[in-house]
Amino acid sequence: MSDSEDLPSDIEEAATSAVSTLLPSKSKDKYKKIYNRFTSWCEKKNLKNHLQEKVLLAYFSELSKSYSSSSLWAFYSMIRAVASMKNNIDISKYAQLQAFLKRKSEGYKPKKSRTFTKEEIARFLKEADDKKFLLTKVGLVIGIAGACRKQELTNLLNEKVKDKGSVFHIEITTTKTKISREFFITSGGFEGINMVEIVRRYKSLRPSNTGHDRFFVGFRQGVCIRQPVGINTFGNMPKNIASFLNLPYLEQYTGHCFRRSSTSILADSGADLLTIKRHGGWKSNTVAEGYIDTSKGNKKKIAAKILGEETPSASNSGDSSFNIEKHTESVISGTGINFTFNIYNK
Repeated sequence: MSDSEDLPSDIEEAATSAVSTLLPSKSKDKYKKIYNRFTSWCEKKNLKNHLQEKVLLAYFSELSKSYSSSSLWAFYSMIRAVASMKNNIDISKYAQLQAFLKRKSEGYKPKKSRTFTKEEIARFLKEADDKKFLLTKVGLVIGIAGACRKQELTNLLNEKVKDKGSVFHIEITTTKTKISREFFITSGGFEGINMVEIVRRYKSLRPSNTGHDRFFVGFRQGVCIRQPVGINTFGNMPKNIASFLNLPYLEQYTGHCFRRSSTSILADSGADLLTIKRHGGWKSNTVAEGYIDTSKGNKKKIAAKILGEETPSASNSGDSSFNIEKHTESVISGTGINFTFNIYNK
């Protein structure tokens, strides 16, 4: 007897509706497209039981000739999700398939956006003309302070950017990981640059009758317009900043630059794993550990320990067991940028 026999129709409908929500709403169509591409391949090969491990091994072996390991893992994840939803089959239990994908990942280095140093950030904020670059300056300040993705900057609401006098309090409510984040912007630690005033100047120019709730609106020749800023504008901001600074490899400054720059500065200052996770809103340790592993500041501390050179503690107190709040305040002041990263996850 099957599980669905003799079930009332309303229960069947409710179960079907529940299953349909298992795929991410924004990328549901992409998941189905990748799965349908796999089933079409199986049909051409006259394969009926297409979710056997050997069939999947053959399919991914063929894909590996044209796609990078990161793409293979993405396809695997989508096929796994749809197979679980449609056929109630868990392909994550296929050990040989997992081993094959891991082997294809050996030696692979994903392309990552280049990052800005604190000196480059300060130089741009100090030298760029507000009449042309005020929008970009505010995007940079908020993006670095909050480790923001370009989508988060696009969706930032005006009511969530609050002027508290000496600081700005900002809340990011719509995030990729479904974890909202709050952070503060202080005046900063660079001579001649007041980051609170930069944000305040832009906010004062923003029209009150925009007809929408988004904080960022277009900025042309010193005047804010009502039209909201699109995601591609934020995606191009790092490249435009790099161009102004005459940095090489402009195309490598992508829309992920602000988020990577922020976390790299935090990691270089000596922040621990928990602080970095809270700052970026990550659920797992993997990404945060990557920043710590590649941190130049961390590597210098390791070298100092090996070679016997003494280094001051991040808290300047000699106490390495200070709490997270104290750690968060002190290490950021130590970068010279002096953003205050007090992160509250909801």
